[in-house]
Amino acid sequence: MTFAEIRGTCGVKNGEQDIERILADLAEECLELGKKERPEKRWLEQMYDRFRAANGNMGKGAADALLYRRMYGAEPAKPSDTLKIRYWRTGRHLPVSREQCGRLGKALELSGEESVFLIQGCCDRCDRVFEAGEEDAEYRERLALLEELKREYLEKVHPALQRQLYHSGTDLSRSLRHLYYTDAGSYLHFRETENRGSVGRHISSINYTSEFGRQMKLYGEIPRKTMIRHLLIFASPFVNEKRVSAWLKRLGYLGLDKDHTQTDGSCLDRLLLGYLRLYEECCTGKEPEECRIWLRRSSRFLDGYLEERKNASLRLFYFKALKYWEEAE
Repeated sequence: MTFAEIRGTCGVKNGEQDIERILADLAEECLELGKKERPEKRWLEQMYDRFRAANGNMGKGAADALLYRRMYGAEPAKPSDTLKIRYWRTGRHLPVSREQCGRLGKALELSGEESVFLIQGCCDRCDRVFEAGEEDAEYRERLALLEELKREYLEKVHPALQRQLYHSGTDLSRSLRHLYYTDAGSYLHFRETENRGSVGRHISSINYTSEFGRQMKLYGEIPRKTMIRHLLIFASPFVNEKRVSAWLKRLGYLGLDKDHTQTDGSCLDRLLLGYLRLYEECCTGKEPEECRIWLRRSSRFLDGYLEERKNASLRLFYFKALKYWEEAE
């Protein structure tokens, strides 16, 4: 079934509109909004102005110097020492490390909730980073959620593919990386096949082994966009705004918010929310396989459209390791 055929059967409330046009309009809206000032930057400016007011309405230069002293326990030796403080508060840059971010939050006297938003909202990161040996109760709870989603994902593997892997002596769970890699490729515009009964050689995904393995253990920095991709692929076709947002929160990220932007200003959340709402409108009541096909066809169009517009930040399913697959096409 082609996307054009699916498009003709989708019950969009405003009539049988062109789904590709709707997706293109959505992409253009997000691209245009991405050129504007980040809402998170305005929030940080408000926190900065509150800090200045609480310290005698001091000027910005003096406030920057005070923040520096509070963060580093020393006087700025030269004017350029406070330059990064100015860059942070004006949104030109963000703290590179979590340590810097935490110090900035304490220096600004942010509340606990505000400090969490600084890392989750402004810096678009998870609230915590785990390393091997730091597996506390919170880590185990988050890992249990990811393990549950992985199990459900493997249970949805096509029977023909299960038989293929079984006969080759491969445990299905040990093929998770390659199954995921293959699936991720099926959402991209340069992959036009729908053969769910076979999978290529594992050599094609070998470059993704270390990164994927680390992320499946929730170790190290895992970008929010990456986690969104994991959730969409593992849970497809049973995805919607409520489920994805709830999973993000349970994993320590900011939930889906139409006004949230990535650190480069791109409106990924707005794009995803519009996409998921269109999916729900078109596919509610349809069989899972029809829904799965719709997701792949529509995402391929959107992925190709964004690549033509030379925007990588909004491409939901593309990641660096897939370039080896793309180059082979």
